[in-house]
Amino acid sequence: MHHGWEGGHAKWPPVVTQIDNLGYVQSVEQPFYSHDIGRTFTLAGRIYKMNGDTFCNDAGISSNTYQIIPNRKKPTEAFFMSTKGDGYVNPLIDVNDEEVQYLSLPQNTNKRMAFWCFGGVVEFSPGIGWAWYQKTIINKSNGSQELIGAGLARISCDADRLSGELSSVRMPGLMFPIGEPLFGSFSALLHDDTVYLWGQKDNDVFLARVLKTKCHQRQLYQFWNGTEYTSDMTAATSVLQNYQQGQFFRSNMFGPRFPWVFVGCTSYADNQVMMGAASTLEGPWDLRSLFEAGGIKQQYGYRYCMYAHAWANDLSKPKLLISWCDPWPGGVIAARVRFATEASIYWADIPLYGPSGRFTTSVLVRE
Repeated sequence: MHHGWEGGHAKWPPVVTQIDNLGYVQSVEQPFYSHDIGRTFTLAGRIYKMNGDTFCNDAGISSNTYQIIPNRKKPTEAFFMSTKGDGYVNPLIDVNDEEVQYLSLPQNTNKRMAFWCFGGVVEFSPGIGWAWYQKTIINKSNGSQELIGAGLARISCDADRLSGELSSVRMPGLMFPIGEPLFGSFSALLHDDTVYLWGQKDNDVFLARVLKTKCHQRQLYQFWNGTEYTSDMTAATSVLQNYQQGQFFRSNMFGPRFPWVFVGCTSYADNQVMMGAASTLEGPWDLRSLFEAGGIKQQYGYRYCMYAHAWANDLSKPKLLISWCDPWPGGVIAARVRFATEASIYWADIPLYGPSGRFTTSVLVRE
């Protein structure tokens, strides 16, 4: 059994001591294109940033784009990699032949399709990852949206991995149609060869799991019912209520008692950056408000897509890079957030068994 004194971790509940606003995440060598989402992921050792609607000035709107962040020490420098001569950025996930035909019908010429990856990309093999996207039809005349469901795409680096350019292959159909929790399109992570996926239904968030090599096989997904994982999706119970976007990740920034962390935003449009901590990834989650997200080009309005970027920090230290979206004509804003630390504690590891397998929890002995 491991035990000992430990200190320097951030306090829980969290206490923010400093917020360093780093500005927009963009390239100074490329035109500024307003865009949202801004969730980052790692593939083949590189850092990428996944975007939603990208307004390519006069060249049009691309519904999902990606950028590469070449220097981990400069997290606000990101470069578009797949750009046409007119400045249009090619979408990473694009329409298929059937969708092209649908959009060409006379009654649909005022529509466009979007494939938004709020859940990021999960690397299951070197240079290859899964991305769950929300398929949405948008009326270009009035901006109304029709959410269709969640699909799955395989994301890959270029064959020689020198350029870092990405490509995608969409799996046939939808994994989860509207009316079901859209698993993977809220958040997803890999833990011990299993992918854990969170998905929304009516602003409540549900949890599922599947082996990393079987993500394309819908019948193999299991769903958390509050006690255990089951193949019966109708028995699934929500793990969060009234949340719009967010990210779950593993971290020791709050010490061994809380190895799972959440950063996100509610569905109340209150601009609050929320943080949660839990001893297991199934929860229960202790959720707290960190601060109100502000704007740069838009001083007023709704901020959304709050995400953490664990790769940008030593997560044993009491600081974290967090981003959020400034509405059009803004972009993705990043800030380095520092937390107050707690006094040293004496702890002991106790091995336990839970729904996600064997895990170790740490018990506070004395302060």
